[in-house]
Amino acid sequence: MRCTTAVVLFALTAVHAMPGQAPLPVGSRDVAWSNPTGVGSGTLSARVLYPATAAGSGTPVLPQAGGWPVVVFLHGFAVLGNSYQPLGTDWAQQGCIVVLSNTAQFDNVGQEADGRALFAAIGIANAAAGPLQGAFDVQRIALAGHSMGGGNVANVLAQNPGYRGGVAIAPVPPRGNNGALVATPLGIVAGTGDTITPPASNATPYYQALTGYRGCKFLYLMNGDASHTNLAGLFVSGATATAVFQRSSAVAFAGLRHVLGTSPSALEPALGPAALAELRLVSLQQQFADPLVWTSAPLVLGASLRASVGMEPGLGGLAAAFAPPVGPLATPFGDLLLDPALAFVVSVGVVGNERRFDTPLVLSSDPALVGAPLSLQAIGPSVARPLQLGSAIGLVVLP
Repeated sequence: MRCTTAVVLFALTAVHAMPGQAPLPVGSRDVAWSNPTGVGSGTLSARVLYPATAAGSGTPVLPQAGGWPVVVFLHGFAVLGNSYQPLGTDWAQQGCIVVLSNTAQFDNVGQEADGRALFAAIGIANAAAGPLQGAFDVQRIALAGHSMGGGNVANVLAQNPGYRGGVAIAPVPPRGNNGALVATPLGIVAGTGDTITPPASNATPYYQALTGYRGCKFLYLMNGDASHTNLAGLFVSGATATAVFQRSSAVAFAGLRHVLGTSPSALEPALGPAALAELRLVSLQQQFADPLVWTSAPLVLGASLRASVGMEPGLGGLAAAFAPPVGPLATPFGDLLLDPALAFVVSVGVVGNERRFDTPLVLSSDPALVGAPLSLQAIGPSVARPLQLGSAIGLVVLP
């Protein structure tokens, strides 16, 4: 049931490349950074993939004010980060730097230490003179991993040096109570064709162990076509394996883009209608510690889109203001992030176990709207509260 109280006219803008845009050229550099923490490998070797002025090894980084958002990637047991170059290239083409760790090939505990140390090492590398100086947005670094590395995503985040969240692909479970100590968003992608880390004894208990997360957690489970390797782009051959890899990469990167804050539409490929329509999808489990708002796509004048609110079952909705988001104003329902003098309710309604509330929005073709700001904020139940103000996104009308 939905009650719409306003029609909102707006469009989106984003600094970084988005799915559907032309892929950015990708450059690569192999680095050997000193470990600044003194715990783990003495040298943190990695392959860095980045948006570049031209594709190739050692090409210059494409200039980006404030640097590019960063994903640190932790490999599986017995392989190294270099093996995941197809996955890293896919993500770098869409506007981020991917650091493929090449240490701790057979060492689970050592990889955890190195994953924590890489956060500090990136900050040092960003400030040092050299070809990567200023390339990294050190305020926006996320963590991802496969298999052993996927388990270490939670192990690292349990004592988080500053990562904004993470994604685990075909993971082993985190050690001990580490899942409960994760206080960021975290997504998991797995497949029932995985005979090395079967989801029932790995990804599912991992998801269940995440009890202290913020934002959202999700488990995107694909069918028997999805194996331990093709989910992460390893040993991919043939149309089926390629399709699995493309879907897994898109879902994982949606979770990463969300925590990195690179697009108001970040969650759409993981939690939107097209993600649910995937023929190989077995189930999507999701829970929200905070109601979240996202949009289906960018717009131009005269187009339309959908705004979605992810929330727990119950009564929720969408609020808006024709102004940028503002600093938090405390209310009994959480922080209001909209200008209170301009805020209004767009729509309200009740959702069930689908945990997604959708509102269609229409943009007029009036050129006077170009450049106008608009912000949206989610309202709905969370795992802890029956009604809560959630995330907000800022939007700007495009021509």
